Amino acid sequence: MVALALALDAAAERCEKVKGAMFAQQEALKRIENMCRAHRPQQKPLDTLAEMGILDFVPFLARLMQPAKQVEQLPAIGAGGAYMNYISLLNQALMMSTQLYNDATNPAHHKYAAHQVALLYQSLNMLQGETKPIRRLIEARFDDIKGITESQQPYLEFELSAW
Repeated sequence: MVALALALDAAAERCEKVKGAMFAQQEALKRIENMCRAHRPQQKPLDTLAEMGILDFVPFLARLMQPAKQVEQLPAIGAGGAYMNYISLLNQALMMSTQLYNDATNPAHHKYAAHQVALLYQSLNMLQGETKPIRRLIEARFDDIKGITESQQPYLEFELSAW
């Protein structure tokens, strides 16, 4: 049920964000409604998804299943959605730092270092929490890295590549 709900959420998001896109997953929507009714016959499918904790992860599907007059009452992102967003930002920061670490050892990739450092800085900036000390370290070295990467033969010295 979770996999189907996530697939429907992606389809509903596409319809909401892409002009002229039509929701073509009516059969799948009926299937998930039937699954909800089989699980809890006395409840509305939307209430069943909420009770199971799935609704927090599928805000676009929730808006699609909600009657038109009640759509404004739904929160934009539930607690589960906010958690998934935060984990996604953590993953982005981790992947950028891993890519930067791997590319620092390969001189052929040094010309992209300033761009990667800027993306890492942006990832850290979007995270909530105490990232200020790390961002200050990046700010202190960014101009040096950018100057080197804009040269004809970008090569980061050992001190900068080890940093």
